[in-house]
Order: sequence, then structure tokens, then C-alpha cells
Amino acid sequence: MEQTGLEFECIVVNDGSTDTTGDILAGLALQYPRLKVLVNPKKGKNSAFNYGMSHARGQFATLFAGDDIMPQGSLKARLDAVAPAGEEKYVVGLCKLETMSEDPKFNGHVVPKGKDRGGFTGVSYLMSRAVQAKIFPVPESLPNEDTWMELAVVGFTEWKQVHCGVIGCRWRVHAGNSINMHLPFPEYNRKYTLRMTAISMFYEQHKHELNSASQENLRRRIKCEEARARGSIIGVLFNRAPLIERLRALSTTNAFFYNLRRALFGLLSGF
Repeated sequence: MEQTGLEFECIVVNDGSTDTTGDILAGLALQYPRLKVLVNPKKGKNSAFNYGMSHARGQFATLFAGDDIMPQGSLKARLDAVAPAGEEKYVVGLCKLETMSEDPKFNGHVVPKGKDRGGFTGVSYLMSRAVQAKIFPVPESLPNEDTWMELAVVGFTEWKQVHCGVIGCRWRVHAGNSINMHLPFPEYNRKYTLRMTAISMFYEQHKHELNSASQENLRRRIKCEEARARGSIIGVLFNRAPLIERLRALSTTNAFFYNLRRALFGLLSGF
């Protein structure tokens, strides 16, 4: 609610909190007319996002989890960045994120590293209404929304991508995340494998809407993920997926590479 210089609505979806969250939100809604509080009729992170997005009325929308922070002034800066896109229908604003954690290893890292580059992680895209309609609803069988969103933004190559160097989200890394590198490898691998089912699901749902290059890229990523899930280093390395995808897969192929990636988290994050 500290964002200034623009008109916006803030939709908060109460996903069945059993503490005093509902009362706090009700009080804030009286204080801030632009705050709209909804109660999710179903359960789950993706259903909450889907429900909230179905009520969004702005020209652009962005998502935030309940434990993330939107830096003051960042929303106006990001909206200004996409303004030159004019009347283009499919527009996605990409920003940077900064990690927050009580563990110094995972705290204070800004990604991506490049100047004036925004990240392709699904955290905090600024999406035009046409993009929203194409991405949502996110399949509620998936444990997370950001993999699906990233697949759409990368796969639909005709969409206008607008990079902005502002930090648009401070992302909290903690034990309560749906997945994080505090976990031992077997547990991380189990959760990661479930998240990566989004690739084949997205391909089957949207393959006829994608150009041939995007279709082929997704087929290669599916094969790369199959090799990673088997623990096949050779299968990952000799896959024809983009290099960054192979390196990402390699880092979670087995416990050795996972622990190496975790030890070098700050150095390797953001490329």
C-alpha cells in the first residue's frame, strides 16, 4: 500500500488462514479503499492465484506471495517501463528480485546480475490483460505457479518483453517455501520433479499455438528433465536444450551437484 504515483487495486486472497489474518485484512480494507479482500472458495496456492487474477480489473497485473515484499516505488517504475509498449496486446514487464533470508548464504542476492535486465523467473511479472488470459488459470495440480508462467513468457516469443533494472520483489527464502535449498537432496529432488511436470503439461496444452522453434525447445527440455530425474549426467549434458537449462538441470541431477550448487548459491545465481 506504500506504492505511489499511480492508480492501482490491491487484491488479497485469504487462502483459509486460521489465525488472525482475516481480521487484520478486514481492518486494513476499511483503512485502504483500494484494498479488496477475497476468500478463496478452494484451497491451494495456485487456486488462490487463479481466483485473485479472475477478479483483477487493471490494465496490468502482478503476483506476490504473502511473504514477499514489493519495494516502495517499484510498481510505478515498472509501469513506466512498459508504457512505451503502447497499444501492443501481449506485454510482459520483467524486473529484478532480491533474496531475503536469515541464512547469510541465501540473503541479499540480486538476480539477474546484468544491468537493466529483468529476470524470467515467474516471480512478479507485470502482465497485460491478454497475457493474463493466456497464462491463467494455472493448473491447480501443480505445486507452484512460476514454472508455468516462465514457460509461457519464454515460449510465446511474439510477446513483447520489457526489461527493467528495478528490484520489483524482495523474495523471502525460508523453510516454509514450497521448495528451497535448505532441504536435503532427496526431498528437494522429489519436489523439483513434481514442479517440472509443468513442462510436458504446458507443451500438451499450448503446442499448437507455439511456433516450431518453441515447440522443439520444449521437447528438448522435456527430454532433459527426464534425464535429470533419472540422475543421468550424460543424458543432461548431451541434450540439445539451451545451455542454461542443461546447467540448471545438472545442478539437481544428484546430491553432489546439488550440494555444490547450494554452496555456491550467491556466485551462480542470476545468470
